[in-house]
Amino acid sequence: MAVIRVPKPPKRAFDKSRPPSSLLRSQIEHLEWATKPKSRGKVVGGRAKSIRTEGEAAAYIEELTRRLHPEGAELKPEDAPRSSEKRPKTADAVGRSSRSRSKTDRGRPKTRRPVTRRRARGRRSG
Repeated sequence: MAVIRVPKPPKRAFDKSRPPSSLLRSQIEHLEWATKPKSRGKVVGGRAKSIRTEGEAAAYIEELTRRLHPEGAELKPEDAPRSSEKRPKTADAVGRSSRSRSKTDRGRPKTRRPVTRRRARGRRSG
């Protein structure tokens, strides 16, 4: 398998004192929803609105992720599997092949409707 090199992000990509973006806030809201008890409906009193910095957001996302995946909470970063180590195949990956699509779908490009421009009503200027 070919190795794909991913460049490191620039230093300015994460600033602990910078206000969090709307993307980070929405990720926190989704994680809060995912970790809420099944008996409750909507998440009430979530902390997404009260987070003021990216550092606070990172710490809270880590906490919510540990709640969501408790089996990974015991792993320390040095114990985590490396990308060079072989990982066991999961049930989802076993048995999949390119033949899963029907014969009529293979090789046929998806068709798209042509883009048409509407004419402006009224008089033309100029």
